[in-house]
Amino acid sequence: MKIQKLCFVALFIALLSSETISAFKFNFNHFDGTNLIFIGYAELGPATDGMSRSGALSMTRDDIPFSHGQGLYTDPIPFKPSNNNTSSSSSSVYAFKTSFTFSITPRRSNRNPGHGLAFIVVPTVNYDKDSTRGFLGLVNRTTNGNPNNHLFAVEFDVFQDKRFGDINDNHVGININSVISMVSEKAGYWVQTRTGGKNQWSFKEVKLSSGDNYKAWIEYKNSKVTVTLAPAHLKKPKRPLIETQVDLSEVVLETMYTGFAGSMGRGIERHDIWTWSFENTAKIE
Repeated sequence: MKIQKLCFVALFIALLSSETISAFKFNFNHFDGTNLIFIGYAELGPATDGMSRSGALSMTRDDIPFSHGQGLYTDPIPFKPSNNNTSSSSSSVYAFKTSFTFSITPRRSNRNPGHGLAFIVVPTVNYDKDSTRGFLGLVNRTTNGNPNNHLFAVEFDVFQDKRFGDINDNHVGININSVISMVSEKAGYWVQTRTGGKNQWSFKEVKLSSGDNYKAWIEYKNSKVTVTLAPAHLKKPKRPLIETQVDLSEVVLETMYTGFAGSMGRGIERHDIWTWSFENTAKIE
């Protein structure tokens, strides 16, 4: 009996002394300003009465044309093992996934809505005063396309800027160091139905600038990015909108900031994030 107790105690001590591994993660069911960095014109968005705060993270402001900004999680996040970690290659990128609910709402007087918002992974906290309009609060004319940007973004674009090869004024794109998307698709989601004993996929287009709430899921694993979109009240579709190979090993650094960016032109347009969760496979000791 004593031997059994001693074995149990030894096992318990061994478990306590072993490395504790869990994913780095956080979740915002609403926003109250805590654990966030507001850059540029980003703010807690006003409610419809124009007085109280809505609980949303907003990238632009109603009273400032050409406003743009970023809202970032307050702490840098590990995206790659450190150079001191001999058990892993420093070039490997941790798998990550994020989901968020958002809305893009032009004011009725705005005939030309724009420009859009993006989920971003960036190396520093920095406000670029020249990253308005189609630059989405990300880059400017001189930095666009620079590999030193170390920028990964998924854009939700509601203005067709032909300078950047936009496919239309309602699309989702994957961007690396640039606002020129490497892959883009018109905004929508896939629905599977069964007809004549066979499963068939049908595409449902959505209007990003309708003011409706949409939910996006972005995942990165084994050098592959998937982006899925749907109206916020629906479950995650089984088929993603975008699925493509993207090697982020030369893009992200050991630690990065993550969050959102957005911009507008002369007309007023709201770019609001309502909920947000993030998780990656970084080891937390």
